[in-house]
Amino acid sequence: MTSLPSSSRSIRSVSLLPLLMAAIPMLLAVACADKHIGRPCVVSSTLPTDPTIAAVNTQALECPSRICLLPAQEMTLDSTPPTGPLCTDFCSSDDDCADGERRAKGDLTSTRCIAGFACRTPIGHLETNPLSCKQVCVCKDFLKADSVAKPKSCP
Repeated sequence: MTSLPSSSRSIRSVSLLPLLMAAIPMLLAVACADKHIGRPCVVSSTLPTDPTIAAVNTQALECPSRICLLPAQEMTLDSTPPTGPLCTDFCSSDDDCADGERRAKGDLTSTRCIAGFACRTPIGHLETNPLSCKQVCVCKDFLKADSVAKPKSCP
């Protein structure tokens, strides 16, 4: 019995090539999705009067992650206008926050972050807060240079 060359295998592999070529850009687009960290958002109709208290909105429709954060200030903000509440997302390192949206130099109307973002745990162990002991991207405008990544009250 004589066997014929296996041309059916090469036809199958060639027919899958366009499908594979179309799937690669879609996978890359999903992997590099813009989380809009740093986009201005609203935490509530009234901001906390005490700057050492963080405010969070976990249903912020303007944020892809649905998380809007006004972190507690570790230092006095020295910007006009001051940095306001910003969209954030979960992170595991500062690299996850590197592409956060920042205020353009000289922009006197923006409340975006000036100094960039760091991966921090802005809210210690509070059972009533959904961000309790979770790491998210936090604007460095609010953080001291020696800021600790995780509060002692978190495991």
